[in-house]
Amino acid sequence: MSRSGAARASARVPSLRWRIVGAVALLLVVTNVVVGAVTVVAFREYLVDRLDAELATAAGRVIGDGRPPGSGSSGSSGSSGSSGSGSGSGSSGSGSSGSSSGSAAGQPDPDNEFIGAPGQAAGTVVAVLRSGSTVLAGYTDSEGRQHGLTTAQERTLSAIDRDGTPVTVRLGALGAYRAQAVGSGGDVFVTALPLGALDSTITRLALVFGGVTLLGLLVAAWALALTVRRALRPLEHVAGVATDVAALDLDRGDTDITARVAPSDLTANREVGQVGTALNRLLDHVGRALTVRREAEQGMRTFVADASHELRTPIATVRAYAELSTTSTDLDAVHTNVGRIATEAVRMGDLVEELLLLARLDARALAGTPPLAVDAVDLTSIVIEATMDARTTAPGHRWTLEVDDDPVIVDGDAAQLRRLVRNLLSNAAQHTPSGSAVVVSLRRVPGAAQPSVRLVVANDGPPIDPALLPTLFDRFTRGEASRSREHGTSGLGLAIVQAVASAHDGTVRVASDPGRTAFTVDLPAAS
Repeated sequence: MSRSGAARASARVPSLRWRIVGAVALLLVVTNVVVGAVTVVAFREYLVDRLDAELATAAGRVIGDGRPPGSGSSGSSGSSGSSGSGSGSGSSGSGSSGSSSGSAAGQPDPDNEFIGAPGQAAGTVVAVLRSGSTVLAGYTDSEGRQHGLTTAQERTLSAIDRDGTPVTVRLGALGAYRAQAVGSGGDVFVTALPLGALDSTITRLALVFGGVTLLGLLVAAWALALTVRRALRPLEHVAGVATDVAALDLDRGDTDITARVAPSDLTANREVGQVGTALNRLLDHVGRALTVRREAEQGMRTFVADASHELRTPIATVRAYAELSTTSTDLDAVHTNVGRIATEAVRMGDLVEELLLLARLDARALAGTPPLAVDAVDLTSIVIEATMDARTTAPGHRWTLEVDDDPVIVDGDAAQLRRLVRNLLSNAAQHTPSGSAVVVSLRRVPGAAQPSVRLVVANDGPPIDPALLPTLFDRFTRGEASRSREHGTSGLGLAIVQAVASAHDGTVRVASDPGRTAFTVDLPAAS
């Protein structure tokens, strides 16, 4: 995917800030809805229980104070008789007409007194059933007017169980009612209280909960958005640092990575601090790696230039003597030329061999593999032989050998260790004037955490230039800054010493003061 495509895909993905705000807002909505629903349901149950208590009181009042038709005057009895034989609507109509006639005659209307008994709340529906038929049914409104019920409403009331359990019924246009049917003296008295006020209260409560939830959601989302924005601001700074680093042209050698996450962002919160700290460490590692790569590339260029220079001189010499040999008729001169060619060929061979050895050691060091061979090597014998050879090749120096009586054994490659010792002795002979004292010592290191041995090659010649010490073990480094051939060295001897020591898990160091220069090699003893 291209960068532009990735950017478009990233733009379509909601930001972390809004995802957090949305998740928390959804959680708040769900929580408030659940709390509101439970509260509304519980409060409605509470109100219904209170209404049932009022219903029980009203039903008791109806049974105790009401006088069913047929228990009063003859007018009532006649009205009841007609009601008992008629339909529900007819009985209501009879009740109403009976009431009117009773009032005209100046006598109390038992139906009206029953329906509008003292203490009954406005809208209370009262019905009396006898032998499955409605004797009377109606209610009194808030203005004291009495109303009858329709046939469907009477039928709904007659279907209520007569065990006194409150039930909810719907009486057509009158709405929902809480009703209770109780039998007494062969009659069934039905009392119903309206649920309209209760439902209105519950509706208002639900609206209040909804409004509060909506307002709380808006306020919480606003506050949460600000909080999340402030909390994620350090993370945006971290992303900005990563973007700045990504804009650097590292492929062309730009190794100066100065962008870092600020300390204030690292301490803003723990999570961002962890990310910022990890990014800073990564940038440090990348910077060091780029620096090492730059130095390695520079070292490689220098190495190639030096190797080319070292090989160019003997090649030019070989070419010159070869041309002289082809034009010369003097056999002695030809023999001399051939001898010079052979000398330069040996010199080129030695240089190539040293370069190949360094390349093999470098490859094994990168791969983490051991030296070419791992055997038990008598380092004492190697040191003694190399010192005797040095006495022969450099008789003008005063050689001293100090070794333990018991042989010092190490694990490693005998050929490489022999080259290490010879290079150290050759270096001492070539870079000190005749008559200098060279002391070669080989000892076991007492009291070390791990058994080790120490080889020291010290001389009393001139000290090494301090400016040269940091690069003394680099390749093609010589005692003089120029490419002088005074001592006939290639500048690879000490580099090979360090490479061989490292390949054997050892170390090499140098200390140079006026009157004493010492090269020290520490190697692990044989296990």
